[in-house]
Amino acid sequence: MQIDPQIGALRGDHAAQRAMQRAVADAMAQCRHDPALSPVLTDLESYGTGVPLSDCTHLAALFAAEGSARKAIEPFVRRLVTLQRAYPLALLAFRHQSGTGFHFLQIAGKGRATLGLALHEGGAHFAAPTTATFSDAERHEAVLAGEAEISMLEIARENGEHAMIVEHRRQVSTGTIFTCSGRKQSRIVRSLASRLLVLRLARTGEEMLPARQFALPSGRLVHRACGDRRESRHEMMLTLLGRMGRCDAAPLLADLAVQDGAGGEQFRWQALRECLALDAAAGFRALSSIAEVPADPLARPAQELRTNLVQTHPQLAELEPAPCLA
Repeated sequence: MQIDPQIGALRGDHAAQRAMQRAVADAMAQCRHDPALSPVLTDLESYGTGVPLSDCTHLAALFAAEGSARKAIEPFVRRLVTLQRAYPLALLAFRHQSGTGFHFLQIAGKGRATLGLALHEGGAHFAAPTTATFSDAERHEAVLAGEAEISMLEIARENGEHAMIVEHRRQVSTGTIFTCSGRKQSRIVRSLASRLLVLRLARTGEEMLPARQFALPSGRLVHRACGDRRESRHEMMLTLLGRMGRCDAAPLLADLAVQDGAGGEQFRWQALRECLALDAAAGFRALSSIAEVPADPLARPAQELRTNLVQTHPQLAELEPAPCLA
């Protein structure tokens, strides 16, 4: 393992570590109490409980007029940049994600609402999108820096597997404000010269309906994801049980798959998949139980999967209480 000399030196310098920690704590406290940002964070808490944005005066002001967002966020960014230059190895206490051509830093999260900075990179890092994601969220964005061509997308009609998506392209630059309301609207960056920095305010829906990803321009559904973070964590747990080969968990997975109230459709289907992989007999019996309940939203896909499995593995038909018509 190679360790950077700066990191190696810091490991043995406890005084420098304490100085860096104090500097980070002071900077964070100053950010929270900044006159421009503090009332915004207070409003964010109200907005996160479901209060209309129009009733959150300071927060709404960021997305009401060109330049308002940049004026409020600039002192915050300047303070953190100064800190990072003084302490390059400092770890800032913000949730973040980073991928090829895209980075996101969450400034604050309250209830169902988040406020953060989204950065799109152009040049070799940029690739024209081939899909668009529609999530159950209300989103307000203000461009802080850069220029780009974006597409505002709206689902005019969908049938579960395909969607007719209407597209309106527009140029955006510093000061531009745009909004996506609900799970039928989204936006993508079509072309980008250098960088696009956006302040993003988002609030998930009360029901947290699944997010859907459609191929462009065909409108074919390519992915569906649970909108409930708690359920997503549970789904990951199911997947882990499967990867660990925990056959003793098969009865539990079968119960979760069959119970209509155990979770969303995606969660139950994942439980069924893992159960089939761990114990084919238990999984197939659960599959048949689901297929025999017409009111179950998973009945139709369960019937199709059962038919395909019996055609491929005829011996599974012996596990059914009644012969399959496949």
